[in-house]
Amino acid sequence: MPTPLRHYKDELQDWLDGRLDAETCSEVERHVETCAECRREYEAMWWTKKFAARQFAATPAPAELREKVLQSFRAHDSASDAATAQPAFWRKRPQPMLAAAAVLVAAALLTFIYFLKPSNLPSVMAQDYRAYQAQKLALELSTGDVKQMEAFFASRGVPFNTRVFDLAMMNYRLVGGRVQRPGRQPRALFVYRGLTNQQLVCQMYAGQVGQLPKGATLRENKGIKFYTYQTKGVTAVFWQEGAVVCVLVSDIAAEEVVQLAFAKATTI
Repeated sequence: MPTPLRHYKDELQDWLDGRLDAETCSEVERHVETCAECRREYEAMWWTKKFAARQFAATPAPAELREKVLQSFRAHDSASDAATAQPAFWRKRPQPMLAAAAVLVAAALLTFIYFLKPSNLPSVMAQDYRAYQAQKLALELSTGDVKQMEAFFASRGVPFNTRVFDLAMMNYRLVGGRVQRPGRQPRALFVYRGLTNQQLVCQMYAGQVGQLPKGATLRENKGIKFYTYQTKGVTAVFWQEGAVVCVLVSDIAAEEVVQLAFAKATTI
């Protein structure tokens, strides 16, 4: 008998949130491309997350909120005390309703917390770098021609103009790239290699640096702001270029990655 087709359920949500390692991400992506059921489920998850993020956009809580919550608890305690004087059959009636209300409140809070958790992009970028370094993330095109690399990204549906520069003056040469597809927002990924085999991975995606999590070291160079993150020995430097976020990632000295990002961002 043929092996039943496996459907990805938990992995779809992890893929959407960028929590999968590069190998599993590629496996799920290939499956979704051929499985209509999983593709529909993924698209429903994607739409729900985007809708919830818009509907429940984080706003500062009012100063009086804490007091109102405390008042509500006090009122509930008073009502509970009064209820003890009522007949037992009457006291039991509200319990299912209160239990149902508690479940609804808990579900609403979990939904709110889940959909508004901070982006994990710095970790995702570090994982992609380590995956490429370990030869678990293969290049889809091997080339040292920057124009050919840009044409490849355009042909693969990357919806923005990629800026793939020749970094030979900085002793790094282009070796190729691939398209990362964590859902509907593809990322252009391309790799440079130094004279002593140092590796730089550059990624570009449509977005805003304002969506990055807290904890970055902020630097500014020639009017451009650079956000640097350290993740398990890997440095990731983010900066904005129009509607696109660029990221330079490597495990070489952190300051060298920052200086390379400065140079790449200001290259004309």
